[in-house]
Amino acid sequence: MSRVRRIGATRLDLNEIMKRGGLAVLSVLAVLLPILKISFTSETDDVVLGDFQLLGGAAYLLPAAFLCGLATVVFDGMRVHARFVDIAGLIIVFAAVSRAAYSLGSSLRQDAAAVDAPAQSLDQLAQVSLSYGSIPLLLVLFGALWQLRKSWRS
Repeated sequence: MSRVRRIGATRLDLNEIMKRGGLAVLSVLAVLLPILKISFTSETDDVVLGDFQLLGGAAYLLPAAFLCGLATVVFDGMRVHARFVDIAGLIIVFAAVSRAAYSLGSSLRQDAAAVDAPAQSLDQLAQVSLSYGSIPLLLVLFGALWQLRKSWRS
């Protein structure tokens, strides 16, 4: 059974719509859900991708890129730009993952330094860990890599 449908002169690939739609939904979840959890001695705080510590306003480019990727399936004029949109989405998600990994790594490095010396400030008492919002972000990263590999071959 063919998964390609025609609506007028437009050819729609339903498999491609489902894949790119899933990436768009995961990218929205990655922006909305907390990525990191910061625990102080008395309270915890969640850091989302749009916070200043991670990407700030640039985090909203992530769903925009993957929604544009979804539009490349629907609109004929955008199909020639699908590879560029896939590369842009991959760059944004790579920047988000690397920034979160840097924040997590710098926290772990401060924890190791705090063992050797007494704590100098409140920042050294904070512990940073991954939160449940990091799962959609990593899925978007792997999905974007897979989608770029697929679009590069065609």
